Amino acid sequence: MDIIERIKSLKIIDSHMHLGVGPNVLYYNYSDDRVYELQKKYNVKISICSHCIAIFGEIASQADEIKKAQERFGSYFYWNLVYDPKKAAKSLDIIEKNRTKINFAGIKIHPVVHETKIDSRAYEPLWEYAQCNDIVISSHTWSPYTDNPKQFNGNPLLFESVLDKYPGLKIILGHSGGKVSFYPEVINFVSRHQNVYMDFSGDTIYPPVFKMVIEKAGKGRIVFGTDMPMMDIRYHIASVLAADIEDSDREDIFYNTAAKLYRFE
Repeated sequence: MDIIERIKSLKIIDSHMHLGVGPNVLYYNYSDDRVYELQKKYNVKISICSHCIAIFGEIASQADEIKKAQERFGSYFYWNLVYDPKKAAKSLDIIEKNRTKINFAGIKIHPVVHETKIDSRAYEPLWEYAQCNDIVISSHTWSPYTDNPKQFNGNPLLFESVLDKYPGLKIILGHSGGKVSFYPEVINFVSRHQNVYMDFSGDTIYPPVFKMVIEKAGKGRIVFGTDMPMMDIRYHIASVLAADIEDSDREDIFYNTAAKLYRFE
């Protein structure tokens, strides 16, 4: 089977992508329609989206923007509603009021944009709410070994103390720490927590990481993500296809693990 036919045979859930334009983010020749077109072209059956307008501060507007998108794109997109730890009560009120009115998937947090460490007490209302309601939380994470001090807030290892107190949480580590040199530490952490999952969206394309996760943390611990429109979906598909893993593992990464986690089955 050549590469084109192989891609056509895929079934994919994109667990990490975005619609909408946010401040200080460069979208070159992209629009919501273009993102939708490319996702469909590469056999993404379900896209789990968080709206940029909410990530960058306008949490009150996210429900209206999501409903507009649903009018345009139907039920293709599922949605992560954004929790802002600096507006905790308002965020939970918006989530509770709207999660039955949209194609709701889970909750998104962005500790770097919101300048709040993952283990801050400002997230505790969310942990309690999500654990009680069995809701998946997707978090931006990044390596603390960086010159950008804001990225310290998104160190995924900070979830250790959170999970000690809230062991029932289901967490996706967006970008999985973001840097190849940091992956072993993150994989070791994930191996100790059965309800923590990894996505490798972002600008680090490193096919060997998939085998590393499977050997250390076990099967079914990775969900596919792209971070579109910031990144090109083709790089992420190629990264999984190039990995030295079984086809059954590829099927889990592309579709099965997210389908089970989000109960799309």
